[in-house]
Amino acid sequence: MGPRRAPSRHDATAQQFLDVAADLIDAYLHVGPTGESARLRQIRFPTALEWLRTDDVIRLTSGGGRRAFFSRWATREEFLPDALVYSLLREYEADDPHEYVRRIPGIPETVHPVSARIMGIAEGLLDALVRHPRSYLMLHLGPLLPKQPELWPALLPGTRSVARIWAAVYEQLVTGLDLVMRPEWTIERACVVLQAMLDGFVLGHRLRPSGRPASRWEGTGIFADAIIAFILGAVDWDLTGQAGRTVLDNLLRP
Repeated sequence: MGPRRAPSRHDATAQQFLDVAADLIDAYLHVGPTGESARLRQIRFPTALEWLRTDDVIRLTSGGGRRAFFSRWATREEFLPDALVYSLLREYEADDPHEYVRRIPGIPETVHPVSARIMGIAEGLLDALVRHPRSYLMLHLGPLLPKQPELWPALLPGTRSVARIWAAVYEQLVTGLDLVMRPEWTIERACVVLQAMLDGFVLGHRLRPSGRPASRWEGTGIFADAIIAFILGAVDWDLTGQAGRTVLDNLLRP
């Protein structure tokens, strides 16, 4: 019999702990009819994000235990960044938002009107995000980061990776449609704005009081129209080389 393998944060037992932590995070952020398992119903939230009690994780992990847990993470502070990153990157069980992002470069080849294609992708992406509790995790974490500086090293690679994906997709779209952007709208700047719009609409959906009509936070409408309005303003359709603010001033000059 060979030597016993040392506990690792990347072995099967560690993944069991991380799966439970991700389940707790999802359950905490979930809104609507509860779909969590019976073992999660015994958790009185928000204790699971106080921040993510190790006792709950250990108790709910079958085949785990305090010794197994703490041989991999000496403290909760060491476990928390791994659990959050794992939760963010864990595969979606249903509708994957990345599916809609991958459709964006195909817009120039569509046989349908470009506006219809943009609306379908934009609304599909928004619907996929608002249905999944994990979409709200980064919005939940943002205000905590100044007091949780240890999370930055764990979260930064993922956020940079997402930014690079958006930039590449947007650049493909601009090139495919042969668009000339106004001088202030670099690829990076446009991606920041589009991502901020998406984050804002996701948060707006959660903030909408449950008794109020949809007010078009979801479904065909305002999000897609906002993207179309952005495209209309950011593209230099007349090839003037002028910034949008200059064009606006000239149009509204008495």
